[in-house]
Amino acid sequence: MRAGAMTALTAPFARLLGRGAHAQLDSQVAAVLALQKLLRLPALESMEPAAARRFARPGSRRSTFLPAPMERVIDAMIAGPRGAIPVRIYVPFRAGPHWIVYLHGGGGVIGSIAASEPVTRLLAAQTGFTVASVGYRLGPEDRHPAAIEDSCAAWDALVTRIPRSGKAVVAGDSFGGFLSAHVDRHAMIRGTRQPDLQVLIYPITDLTLTSPTIDQFADGYLLTKAMMQWFRSNYLRDSDDPPRPVARVLGRPHRRRARGGRDRRIRPAGGRRRPPCRPPAPCRDAGPPPPLSWPCPWVSQPGRWG
Repeated sequence: MRAGAMTALTAPFARLLGRGAHAQLDSQVAAVLALQKLLRLPALESMEPAAARRFARPGSRRSTFLPAPMERVIDAMIAGPRGAIPVRIYVPFRAGPHWIVYLHGGGGVIGSIAASEPVTRLLAAQTGFTVASVGYRLGPEDRHPAAIEDSCAAWDALVTRIPRSGKAVVAGDSFGGFLSAHVDRHAMIRGTRQPDLQVLIYPITDLTLTSPTIDQFADGYLLTKAMMQWFRSNYLRDSDDPPRPVARVLGRPHRRRARGGRDRRIRPAGGRRRPPCRPPAPCRDAGPPPPLSWPCPWVSQPGRWG
């Protein structure tokens, strides 16, 4: 079944499946939506969190690329505010002095170090940075602000290992982008070492979910309004006001925000929609770009900033 699904996502099958209602989307995204409908896969928000984690865990789907080999992979534990925080450190061959602290996505409810391993290995291999992937606490077992507290504690511990000659980068996708912005804010308030760069990959920046596009694009996409509400209800307590201080740090100069070419939920200040993202100017030691065809190829190369 999975082998057939992966074949369906390759050209020209993806273009064929992607015709029709989702023809304006990226062909592979449209093909995924078509396959979901054909296979009648259950909606994530219809599950209990534990079942959703099993459904999304590694092995339940096949990655589009093989895990990149590393010189060393180190599993460590960091002291956190409510117990030890697991961290997996990927050291690539010929690693330089730079580090990325990576925070996985999953709405604060699903996701893990293991689930994000193909991506974190790819980041390490293609940038030459050491990548530390953080396993923060998840809701509903540990609700807000547990994930933020763990992420900030992990950052404080890990940056002590980064030499001053090295860049300290915080990066994350989706909910991990939300956490990355909070890490930067935490360091700014405490006066400790701040990230030299934030890499926010299609981040959620407002948990109030009040943007008009939340309703406009509520159904028929990979991330639906119902799913976002499910994530939020399992992450926040009933008494919580949805946090939105992320907006205060989005204006920092050393930040790269990547979004999908059809992601209309994220708008900059003033309400204008940004054009598709473009790669920043490469630095001298970045090397040639890898042969990738992601919507934003530079997302896999966080060492490439001017």
